[in-house]
Amino acid sequence: MIILDNSVLSAFTRLGLLDSLKHLFSTAIISRDILSEYSQKWRDAIPEWIQVVQSDRKIFLSNVPSSMSLADASVVKLALRLQKPIASDDRPLRNYAKMLGISVTGSLGLLNLLFKKKIIPTREKYLYYLNLLQEDVYISEEHLRWALEE
Repeated sequence: MIILDNSVLSAFTRLGLLDSLKHLFSTAIISRDILSEYSQKWRDAIPEWIQVVQSDRKIFLSNVPSSMSLADASVVKLALRLQKPIASDDRPLRNYAKMLGISVTGSLGLLNLLFKKKIIPTREKYLYYLNLLQEDVYISEEHLRWALEE
């Protein structure tokens, strides 16, 4: 199980790979706040393996970066309550979650895992998706080298 942020949810929807994530995680969770951020045209097409859950309003977060949205905070609250990792490309959310000891990955890490598990069957297809992902997400040279290692 993994908790998805809007950045990963949207990127994998645009890549046409959202359902491929089901091969990695039998269940994914998004908060109601993330659902409200998610593109209106895709909102009604959330697959059944992605559960929409209300974040815990009783969990208080301190020292939250001002650049984090309420939806981002809802992702962190879910991760704390459920003790599950987060998938996000949002740097402030990622840094804050790591500070709290929450495991974090992003679109690049998930794409790489799909390739390593042969869900993306060929290197050519992987490079194709990697190129498309760069239209949505900034990938540093260091991370790009990591993604291209055999």
